[in-house]
Amino acid sequence: MSDEDTSGPGGDGTVDRRVGRRPLLGALAAAGLAGCPSDGGDGTATEGSGDGQPEDSSTPDDGADETPEGSTDAPSEPDPEVQRRIREHRTSELTVEVTDGSGNAIADAEVEVAMQAHEFGFGTAVNAGTLIEESSEGDNYREYIPELFNKAVIENQMKWRFWESDPDLADAAVEWLLDRGLDVRGHVCIWGREDVGAIPADILTAIEERDAETIRERSMQHIEDIIEHFGEDVTEWEVVNEAMHAYQLQLGVYGDDIDQAEPWTGEVVPWTSPLLAEWYSKADAVRQDNDLDIGLAVNDFNQFGYSYTDGRYQDQIEHINDNAVQLDTVGLQAHVGARTGEFNTNSNPDERVSASRVAEEIDKWADYGAAVKITEFDTYAGNAWNSDEERAQVLENYLRGAFSHPDVEDFLMWGFWDGRHWQSEAPLFYEDWEEKPAYDVWTGLVYDEWWTEASGATDGDGAFSTDGFKGEYEVTATVDGTEVTETVTLSDDGATVELSPDA
Repeated sequence: MSDEDTSGPGGDGTVDRRVGRRPLLGALAAAGLAGCPSDGGDGTATEGSGDGQPEDSSTPDDGADETPEGSTDAPSEPDPEVQRRIREHRTSELTVEVTDGSGNAIADAEVEVAMQAHEFGFGTAVNAGTLIEESSEGDNYREYIPELFNKAVIENQMKWRFWESDPDLADAAVEWLLDRGLDVRGHVCIWGREDVGAIPADILTAIEERDAETIRERSMQHIEDIIEHFGEDVTEWEVVNEAMHAYQLQLGVYGDDIDQAEPWTGEVVPWTSPLLAEWYSKADAVRQDNDLDIGLAVNDFNQFGYSYTDGRYQDQIEHINDNAVQLDTVGLQAHVGARTGEFNTNSNPDERVSASRVAEEIDKWADYGAAVKITEFDTYAGNAWNSDEERAQVLENYLRGAFSHPDVEDFLMWGFWDGRHWQSEAPLFYEDWEEKPAYDVWTGLVYDEWWTEASGATDGDGAFSTDGFKGEYEVTATVDGTEVTETVTLSDDGATVELSPDA
């Protein structure tokens, strides 16, 4: 395997994510960076397919109430109430106190407050092969990831078969991301979908033969192996992905006790099965045995727009909380489709909704003792998109709605470039690296509207205060040409820092 190209703005193989973010973004745009289009990969485990989200949904209708709720409006101006909630939940007061060497307050000292990093997670899925293997198409990929994001999830290479086939590639991708200051989510220990190459061949055979013992033993050992392997290099693990929709391993264990036509009616329901709880219990035991400070998560799709998922996903969360472990994260994928039906129904619902409606939907998942995270956002192959400008507006609505909700901690898109996206419909870049309208939405919110820089002079008590978005800051005080700088973290309770240029 070739070494990755580590050239970048830092000049030494690394990129300092904490300094000069917006000037560098502007420089990249001014340079008109362009890359080579992708050929779509070679079909090997290093490329693979995405999570296989069904176009316009392939989910069954279980007769749930289809009474329409809400609207499908997508206003172009921010909702004042959403803006108020963002200020309330995402900002705190930062106070700088300037003193002399004896501790006396200094009035009229110059103070500069410069944000360096967000507390909130703004992330993307990344393709391990494109990230690590030397290729011209990877140059821009490697350039933009640390500039646009502070969190990442490996798209395919941690999935069971991919990881067993080439663990070194997953390791290299995680190391690359960590070296550039990004947090990494673990995706995924178990994914019971057989048509995308994520399940090892021997397990597929065991499923076919209804070999429950092999499935149980191998899956439990795999959970232990992969969690121990990455340790605290990942922040959390999706222990089981899409349990409501993909449950081939459980079919191998429970057989006809699962009704494949109407799985919510069978003697065993996959998303409330004993085996699901056992997988989560195993992950928790591995975490505790190795004293790992990592979270455990669920992840699934169609929570926005479709009504059938509400009761099922809530049942799954409660089942795990009651019978296995208290979950740390509820993941909402948010693959958003432009469709023709009513929102919050089971009949082709249109998910182009306002920011306030996004926050309202998130409320359904906010009372289970876990953080909520948008894990796989994109505006994929719906049948009614009018333009890329409309897709950009929908990104803005979902991003604002999520950011305004106090229980949401992360917002990750499922790839950002058409050249490495499961539907070739990524939010930010076309295949030739031309910026899409949503690029301006993302950078305009994450690194402008929600990015704090302030300056001024201390008052008579030697203090300067400003409201800032939560995160990490460099704070500088200057007195008679002498300056001092400190780093401070601004969180829920605010922060006060004392600077003494004369000391």
